[in-house]
Amino acid sequence: MRQKETYNPPAPVSKAEQKIYSEVYDVLLLGMLVSTVLFAFGLVLALIHPHFIPLTRDYVLKDYNAAYFFRGLITLRPSAYMMLATLLLILTPVLRVLISIYAFFSEGDHKYTLVTGIVFLVIVLTVLLGRLGLK
Repeated sequence: MRQKETYNPPAPVSKAEQKIYSEVYDVLLLGMLVSTVLFAFGLVLALIHPHFIPLTRDYVLKDYNAAYFFRGLITLRPSAYMMLATLLLILTPVLRVLISIYAFFSEGDHKYTLVTGIVFLVIVLTVLLGRLGLK
């Protein structure tokens, strides 16, 4: 005779976990909203002042650098605002991983601190290896 399976409800979420989930949610939402506003602003600028940008390798290597970026933000160049929006959109999940590391560490959850730390390390190594041009 089969024994009846019983439903075990999940353990209630602690106040600390609720706070972590809330902080992660807020970071993801804010990053998405700010990057959307920056993209829209860059698009409006591009529609007001159309400008052809060749996306050749030489042009990108010559003109897409920190000086171009900051000068573009000051002079209201659409591409600079779209670059900022893209950067912010990419960094938002990375910030989520950092918040998770801090949260797991502060709760004393060493297993998840280690796992999330490895995820962050993979992200950093991927960016560094990509920057170095390794294939």
